[in-house]
Amino acid sequence: MECLVEEGYANTTTRRIAERAGVTPGALQHHFASKAELLSEAVRHIRAKFSQKMLAQGPPDAPSVDARSEQLLDRMWEVHTGPVFHAYIELLVAARTDPELRATLADVQHEVASLNAAAAPILFPETADQPGFAQLIDTGQAAIRGLALLAFVDEAEAERMWPITRQHLIALRPELFSKAEPSR
Repeated sequence: MECLVEEGYANTTTRRIAERAGVTPGALQHHFASKAELLSEAVRHIRAKFSQKMLAQGPPDAPSVDARSEQLLDRMWEVHTGPVFHAYIELLVAARTDPELRATLADVQHEVASLNAAAAPILFPETADQPGFAQLIDTGQAAIRGLALLAFVDEAEAERMWPITRQHLIALRPELFSKAEPSR
């Protein structure tokens, strides 16, 4: 992960990874037959790091749905502006031309969706069963990823936009659910 963050995908070679890990290239190859296999494992490691960082502070403790949403969105923003996300983006871009890596990233994305679906009723019992809630989570994650990408070129602008984006995402929940409710 450090190689990806500091040197980029193009400069992340198995030889360089072995050097940084303090092992011989042969020892690395004993565990990973190819760079693609090694980076596929890196994808899973990154997903685990995302989960650890999201869960490290425990469940949000705010009493209202909006306040819990703010807490979780801020955690997501923090993770998406750090080295774990930077490594993920290096792999995501590389996956455009690497079918094996693309398949691994697609699998991990499905795992994340499953984790979201499992966590939603625990974190938001009031609204998790509402139609469109899972899609709202997906929309929030997509918005955060996009804004985090902006931070690569203009960190100050991304930081300025984050509170505004967070408020828009929170405002979508009641808007979405009021439209889903049948009229009387």
